[in-house]
Amino acid sequence: MCIRDRVYWTRDNQKIAELDLFDNPDPGLVEHLIESVVSGENKKSKYIVPDRFYSCTLSGAAARIAVRDWIEMSLGDLKKAIARWFEDIKIEAWGEAYYTPLFRLANCAQNEKSDNKTTTSRVATHLWKSSLKEIMPPLWILTSVLKRVRIIENNEDGANKESITPDRAALIRLILNRNNKGGSMLKEKLDADNCSPPYICGRIFAVLESVQRAALGKDINAGIRERFFTFASTNPSSAFGRLMRLSQNHLAKLKNEKAGLAIILDRELQELFSKIKEFPAVFALEEQGQFAIGYYHQKQDTWKKAKNSAELKAATEESDK
Repeated sequence: MCIRDRVYWTRDNQKIAELDLFDNPDPGLVEHLIESVVSGENKKSKYIVPDRFYSCTLSGAAARIAVRDWIEMSLGDLKKAIARWFEDIKIEAWGEAYYTPLFRLANCAQNEKSDNKTTTSRVATHLWKSSLKEIMPPLWILTSVLKRVRIIENNEDGANKESITPDRAALIRLILNRNNKGGSMLKEKLDADNCSPPYICGRIFAVLESVQRAALGKDINAGIRERFFTFASTNPSSAFGRLMRLSQNHLAKLKNEKAGLAIILDRELQELFSKIKEFPAVFALEEQGQFAIGYYHQKQDTWKKAKNSAELKAATEESDK
């Protein structure tokens, strides 16, 4: 496990193959683990002799070592916790099920070019604890991830860099679902039945971006994502009024040049608009996360459809893959 302040072992020194999945989550092995737990295979586990798993989180200061967290559980419960973890971080990426390694989830809120790994270490500690104890990750991690997204969207990390990566989408989904207090649970791929306003707004924003891309091409210095993503995900009522006026110009241009594509995208927009009564004035933190997931899901869905549609390819970003 690539986390420096953490040690773990079993009482009888058994090898636990499932732990290797945290660093190298092979989709086939992960799916087999989940199916085995769901089907009750774990009751016939190879761990016949009762054994225990132990994990200790350490920190050092002034030449002293302190125990920050202690976990003790049966190997059967460990297997269930790992299976649940992968169910919760599953995300669709480019038409396939994707599972992010734990250390990459921890890096989602960090500038990849920075040498300061304090944030990554803190996030990794909480995610490790969350994965084994099946508890909620703290919401400050969501704040950090969304802050990182906004920095990228503001082009401080370079133009045309994708901000909502599969890794970030997986982490946002995990945090929102485990902190859910009765709202809609976010699925790993586009959910046509999810009518939550922030989720729908995220999807609308993604379609508006596709409209602009199709109308103006890929060589856009600063598209609506760079100019409006933060605005739309925090103050949707104000942002979408301006975005709709822009989209009408883009659709008009598209109708003259690619009428078929204009009809497809306009129809998709109208369908999404029918699911929302009005744009809220402000989105709270969790709603900003839902917006990001709606945006990500819509882009992934458009990419899948574009594989079978020559017209839709003009509205996608092949470089995002």
